Amino acid sequence: MAHGLAPSGAHDVAAIARTTRGYLMDWDGCCAIENTVSPAAARFLKANQDCVAIVSNNSTQTPQDFLNILSAAGIDIQAEQIILAGMEAIDAARKYTDSQVMVMGDPHMRGIARNAGLQLTQEEADVIVLLRDTRFTYRRLERAVNSLRQGARLIVANPDLTHPGKNGRIKPETGALLAALKACIDPASTDIEIIGKPGPHLFLKGCKALGLSPAQVVMLGDNPATDLAGAKALGMKAILTSTDTPEIFETLLGLR
Repeated sequence: MAHGLAPSGAHDVAAIARTTRGYLMDWDGCCAIENTVSPAAARFLKANQDCVAIVSNNSTQTPQDFLNILSAAGIDIQAEQIILAGMEAIDAARKYTDSQVMVMGDPHMRGIARNAGLQLTQEEADVIVLLRDTRFTYRRLERAVNSLRQGARLIVANPDLTHPGKNGRIKPETGALLAALKACIDPASTDIEIIGKPGPHLFLKGCKALGLSPAQVVMLGDNPATDLAGAKALGMKAILTSTDTPEIFETLLGLR
C-alpha cells in the first residue's frame, strides 16, 4: 500500500501500524466532535500517551484548553504534544515586529495574541491573522479587505471550509472566511501564508515533539484533502479514520 493512502481494511491498518513508532492525530472529526472525545479515541490516546501528538487545524483554542478536555477524559499528555494551527498562526505574526496586526478571531484568541506581544488593531493593519472567527461581521470583513488591498500580509490558520459538528451538522471553518476575503481582493497580488494542514508545518512540529522523523510516524485523520494529502507530501504513512469508524482505533489497540 502506498504511503498516505487510506487502508482498505484491518489487515492494511495492521501492516502500517507495525512499522510505526508514533502517531500524529487530527482532532475534529477524528478524536472528537465539538470537543467531546469519542470512547474509542480516548482509549487509544490513553494507551499511547507517550508516543502521540495532536496536530489540529483548530484556531479557537489553546493547548491548555485541550489539556483540560483530555484530562477530564483521563488522558495525560504534555502541552508540547498539542500543535494547533491558530496558535502557530499567531506565532508566525510575531516575526513582523512593529507591525499593526488585526486578529480575526474570538476574543479569547485575540487575548492570546496580545499576550504574545502583537500590537493589535481593529482598524487598518499591516498584518492580518485569520482564525475561525465565530463573530465574523460585515464591518470586520470591510476593514480586512481594505487593509489587504493596501498591501497588508495575510496569515491564515487553515484552508478548511468546514469541520464536523454534532448530529451530522457542519461548522463553517477558516477557509470559508478566507473565501470571503479572496472574493474582495486580488489573491495573486496578496501575500498569503497558510499555516495549517495540508501544509508541512504542523506535521513537522508534531514529529519534533515526539523526537521522530516523518517516516517513523503515522498520521490519523478524517480529511483526505488535509490529513492524508499533507502526510503523503512528507512521505508519511496515513490512515483515514473518524469518530464514525471506531474499529480503526480498536484494530490499532489490538496490536499493542
